[in-house]
Amino acid sequence: MNQAHRILIIPSWYPPDGGYFFKEHSEAIHKMGWQVDVLVNRVVGVRKLIQAGPSALHRYRIGDENGLRVIRSAYLKIPGSEKYNIRSWAAETLRVYKRYAKEFGKPDLILTHSVTWAGYTASLISEKYGVPYLVVEHRSFFVWSTENARKMVKPYYLPFFEKAYQNCSKLVLVSKSLLNGLKILMPWIEEKTMVIPNMIREDMFLPPSEPRKDDPFVFVWAGRLEHVKGVDLLLEAVKELKVRIDTPFTVRLAGKGSLKPELEEMAGELGVTDHVYFLGRLSREEMQKEMQGANCFVLPTRYEAFGAVLIEAMATGLPVIATRSGGPDHIVTEENGLLIDPDNVDQLTGAMEQMMQQNRIYSAGGIRNQTLERYGQSNVMEQYNQLFLSLLEE
Repeated sequence: MNQAHRILIIPSWYPPDGGYFFKEHSEAIHKMGWQVDVLVNRVVGVRKLIQAGPSALHRYRIGDENGLRVIRSAYLKIPGSEKYNIRSWAAETLRVYKRYAKEFGKPDLILTHSVTWAGYTASLISEKYGVPYLVVEHRSFFVWSTENARKMVKPYYLPFFEKAYQNCSKLVLVSKSLLNGLKILMPWIEEKTMVIPNMIREDMFLPPSEPRKDDPFVFVWAGRLEHVKGVDLLLEAVKELKVRIDTPFTVRLAGKGSLKPELEEMAGELGVTDHVYFLGRLSREEMQKEMQGANCFVLPTRYEAFGAVLIEAMATGLPVIATRSGGPDHIVTEENGLLIDPDNVDQLTGAMEQMMQQNRIYSAGGIRNQTLERYGQSNVMEQYNQLFLSLLEE
């Protein structure tokens, strides 16, 4: 039955610019038997254009990427004019869609990842061509738990949000925590929503082939080196932990971001460069090896929509430390780790110390089994399968 229907996926960002989960999610839908196309309109800034050259602005091309038909285009972002770029990117994506639909026909359903700005663009496509769409929302600022999160939602965003959400057939939230901010902005939104968590592939992020060693004890972190991810708090906790314990430990940081120079300087000023390693951005395979070689995953984020890296770590059998920052509240349990308050270095230090002392109470096999039961690809994607069928019946 699925083969008769075609789903067009429009992600707000996509590899090579992050969005690897969107790619895996699209491939999982395809494996369920649906025809899947992906339309990617890459946002290219001046810096990226200089690095990649004119090829970064290739306007329209089609390729087979691991069984998916991927339609790629590019949009050159104008510096210092976000509102213009939103409208212009959406208009350009609409033109790419028109060319795609002329060549392959109108899809039966559009799935977009995040309102910013694929969700808004889908509302324009639906308005003009009558294609139903759903929005899968990942934006962590909707957790609305801090002043910084609220400031990220600029007043002129609201008309774009409202248009996207009012006209979508369904709004899928990756965690219930996102509903807090959405209801403050749009009180009517709840009737549109349902929660389907992010997924973890059963064949990815596997347990290590040999038992983990704990000398030195290894903490691992992964994400963007930005303020929201709380790496500054982690560095301060490392300084405190060095004073409290004599047991050898290291902290390995995987990722890149605008704060890398500042954080490296901070590590030097705190005197923790002998304990902290900045690894840069890692591939999925390299990240799996890091998690397999670690003893605990730590994520001291200030606000978080879901926390996909948590379930990736737990799939390898790792216990975790995370903050009550939105998504992690619904992921971390007594069986798989520790929850602490955001922006609290004392609690973070205490949790890291406790994890080093009591790490062996956690069952690696139990953590993995619980993770796959709640977030395994087959279970999560069946929820999407049923949603697609119900929307198409409507």
